[in-house]
Amino acid sequence: METAPDSALSILRAIKLEKYKLKQNRALYALLMSQALDKNEIKVESDSLIKIATAYYDENEPVRAAYAYLYLARYEKNQGNTRNQAMALLKAQDFALKCNDPKLQGLVYTDKADMYQSQGNNDSCIVYNKLGLKAFQKASDLRNSVLTLIGIGCGERLNNSYDSATYYYSLAEKMAIPLHENLLTSSIYRNLSVVAYKQKNFKQALDYLRLVPITHDTLYDYNKWYLIGRMFVKSGQLDSARIYLNKVKSPGVMIVDYYKLWQELYEKQGRLAESLYYAKKVAILKDSIQNQALNTSFAGMEKKYRFERLSVENKSLIIENKQNGIILLVALLLLSILCIVLLFWRIKSNKRKLIVQNQMLEQERSLKEKEKENNFLLQQQMKMQHLLLKNVEQYRSRAIKRSSASEVEKTVGVRNSQLDTFYEELMSHIDLTHRNISSRLEAAYPNLTKRDILICCLLLANFDTGMIATILDVQSESINIHRGRLRKKLNLQNQDNLLQFLRSF
Repeated sequence: METAPDSALSILRAIKLEKYKLKQNRALYALLMSQALDKNEIKVESDSLIKIATAYYDENEPVRAAYAYLYLARYEKNQGNTRNQAMALLKAQDFALKCNDPKLQGLVYTDKADMYQSQGNNDSCIVYNKLGLKAFQKASDLRNSVLTLIGIGCGERLNNSYDSATYYYSLAEKMAIPLHENLLTSSIYRNLSVVAYKQKNFKQALDYLRLVPITHDTLYDYNKWYLIGRMFVKSGQLDSARIYLNKVKSPGVMIVDYYKLWQELYEKQGRLAESLYYAKKVAILKDSIQNQALNTSFAGMEKKYRFERLSVENKSLIIENKQNGIILLVALLLLSILCIVLLFWRIKSNKRKLIVQNQMLEQERSLKEKEKENNFLLQQQMKMQHLLLKNVEQYRSRAIKRSSASEVEKTVGVRNSQLDTFYEELMSHIDLTHRNISSRLEAAYPNLTKRDILICCLLLANFDTGMIATILDVQSESINIHRGRLRKKLNLQNQDNLLQFLRSF
């Protein structure tokens, strides 16, 4: 599988899955076939094969479980299903961290780095690539170490840290020498060329491109021709640029930049019709890519939500697995507490007596404070009653002067006015000691009448029902009925105390 994956794939294809009846054999076959397809860069159209492995392997075989979810994540990536890819990678990471396999951990880290890069999160891409590099170096995996260095360089370049990018690309160049792989060499020099181009060092960029070997892999070779064509366009060598751009038969993922380069070339040649043609193609492709980017961004938000949910579920599972140990610890703790209670029972008995004594002293202090408060309220009530009696006497003295019934009828308006003045003076005195209770009640309960507010003030001043009836010149039963209506207007329940409510209002 490691040295000749194409041969491994041929052998596995000669074996039919239906031959195996045991679940463990079917799971191993599915895992090996998925691995062989991945190493031969063959995209599969269905996840049914790898899911045989993910359904079978669990914590008992963490290495195979991690590989199974890793290949499931790569399948989901090829299908463009970001959410499922993220969930599979998280499960692969959980299993990989449970086993001593640094190469496996490095593969998971670098796949996560690629996912972050595709989401535009270059900082996280660099972090996970560096974790992958440490793991591959620990596993003495030179080839994957070189690939990871290239990945770190790409992250730094996308962050516009060109010096750091050049450092990692150069380090990858030195490490790749003993491997003698044209694909690695091509990737390194093409990336170094891009950094030089970004720094507007076009001569050095072209020198790096001349070092890129021919790989006979269209993806790598077409990218080289495109980059060389771009250098010639920038330097004004338009005929040479056309030669190299025409070598690109299928631009693939670089199609937008490829068309923009043709647009620029024709514009410099003064061929505006051709330039406009490619400008329209660029606009159409950009709209399509922008819509795709919006979908990807939404998928990234959903991915983050799924990640957090999965994290919570994992914590719940950990708590559940430790439940038995916690129960045992609680039982031991309760036994210890029982022993302590039996040993110090006498001491606690004395403490309880002391507490009772303190409570009695506290109650005595509370009674004294309550008595002081009652005395204060009584003084206030006496002042109010004195004021009331004085006002009542004045009112009566004025009333005696009225000589006849006809004169009384003529002065009804005057009498009502005097009553209103009397009530207002009474409420103003109560407001002085109770923070403008009348105006606050009127603002909070607009449905209260002036008589309602007056009764509230008299109750708050500790006047009993008989005294209130005398003041208002009504029967005591009327005051009781009025109090019941007042409770409804104040939205009080049966268990609520009207006087207590007024005092705390």
